[in-house]
Amino acid sequence: MHLFKISLVIGLLLLCHSLSWADESGDPNCLAQKISDKRFQDEVWLLSCRSLGCVEHAGAIPAKNLTVDLVSWQYNLEGKRWSKTPYERLLKTGRHLETVLWVHGNLTTATEAFATGLRVYRNLVSDRESRLPVRFIIWSWPASKVLNRPVPDARVKAARTTWAGLRLAGLLDQMPNEASVSLLGFSFGARVVAAALELLAGGELNGKRIKNLRDDQSYRVTLFAAALDSHWLLPGSRFGSALKVISHLTLITNDCDWILKHYGKLYGHCGRRGPAALGYTGLNVGILSTGEKEKIKQFNVSPSLGKEHTLQAYLNSRSATQRIREGVFQKTSLIQAETTPKLSKSVYLD
Repeated sequence: MHLFKISLVIGLLLLCHSLSWADESGDPNCLAQKISDKRFQDEVWLLSCRSLGCVEHAGAIPAKNLTVDLVSWQYNLEGKRWSKTPYERLLKTGRHLETVLWVHGNLTTATEAFATGLRVYRNLVSDRESRLPVRFIIWSWPASKVLNRPVPDARVKAARTTWAGLRLAGLLDQMPNEASVSLLGFSFGARVVAAALELLAGGELNGKRIKNLRDDQSYRVTLFAAALDSHWLLPGSRFGSALKVISHLTLITNDCDWILKHYGKLYGHCGRRGPAALGYTGLNVGILSTGEKEKIKQFNVSPSLGKEHTLQAYLNSRSATQRIREGVFQKTSLIQAETTPKLSKSVYLD
């Protein structure tokens, strides 16, 4: 009996490992068949930096070097199938399209990135039948679970957001000059977006920067449930240059978010001694110039989300979805502004 129990446990472990491996490398078309799209004039892509690893080179790095061997897929909206397509094709087309680049959050596997990305795309364009075509890009970075304990696992992924942002900056710097690009990030995905913007603004992260940057870049940015320090977008902080390349910033916050409430635990055992999360408190714009303040809009959606910190909760919320659409597509707000996010005191740790 004892031997049987051991064999059963080993069998279950092997099964779980097999399922996990299948999820990482499985056929994304198994899930894509469930998606029904009608906007055949749009383009949907997935670009993955999961297999590229950390960037070892220090100093100024050419943008093209950061996207070598980038894995890319394009979704056929009529056939409802994904097919591998060289990402270089994306860089040569789409000037007539509104480009939206989506970055998912933590605990998202390679296969889930396809499915959740399509879900976000559908939510964004569901009310845009008569609007301009959209090119929707899913940025897939290594966010799968690696450790059983949630806080140590989150610390691993927090460290990965920097080089994922570096790779993303390399891609964005190669986009056509006249392309209209909006960036959309959830949770740790917001941290990836912020890192990319810091580098595109000429900043340096972990001793690395982008070589020969263009000086005409400007992005609409929408961040929700943002898992980064609440002061990092302010001058002199980790992403203090990012606002220079942001034409409009929408921050969607939730001061009831149970996960972001404990964000400070990334820095130690007690969350109260660490910094607060941007998606929990919002951005304290008091020290910003008038011009910088005017391009920032903040909305607290806690009345409709409560303690939730899941992508699905935001997609299911009409008010949150509307705010996201307005941030991405420059649409005039038609709903009453929610409560301005409260600002809480916190200890900042750089």
